[in-house]
Amino acid sequence: MDTVADVLTEAFHEDPVSAWVFPGEERRPAALTIFHRAIVRGTLAAGGHVDVTDDLSAAVLWTPSGEEDTDDDAFAGLTGEEIGRLAAVFESMTEHAPGGEYHHALFIGVRRSAQRQGIGARLMRHGLDRNGAVPAYLEASGPESAKLYRRLGFRDHGPAFAVEGGPPMLPMWREP
Repeated sequence: MDTVADVLTEAFHEDPVSAWVFPGEERRPAALTIFHRAIVRGTLAAGGHVDVTDDLSAAVLWTPSGEEDTDDDAFAGLTGEEIGRLAAVFESMTEHAPGGEYHHALFIGVRRSAQRQGIGARLMRHGLDRNGAVPAYLEASGPESAKLYRRLGFRDHGPAFAVEGGPPMLPMWREP
């Protein structure tokens, strides 16, 4: 769990949504680590999957139909402002999530030193193959990640959305 949280923390340090939720540059690594540990636990508790590469340079968290099982205690150590921003982001994501059965690629992260080598795409394909005949859904948090997901067969699933004052997220859907 610590390794997965570390990979995601490194990968999401400059992510626009992460930077909005955790605006303090110096505080962000600690806050992201608390957050990602909680999300990994919630993913597993909901019956989801945590996929990692053999060299532990990348991780993907998959939840069934976007469900996760995270309690408030899991975020102990985050400030009230950070928790408020997280709650707003999660509420918006839930509002825009599709209905029915699907697998949600909640977080896809690759260590900076391993980015742009196709590692994330290979790990995503592994999860997509395992999920078989069930559609996949995710929210792209930037144009570069949206390009990768389109190469993997994802298509825009409605307009981008954002919480007030936050950066946009683009919902994307992939049929098997």
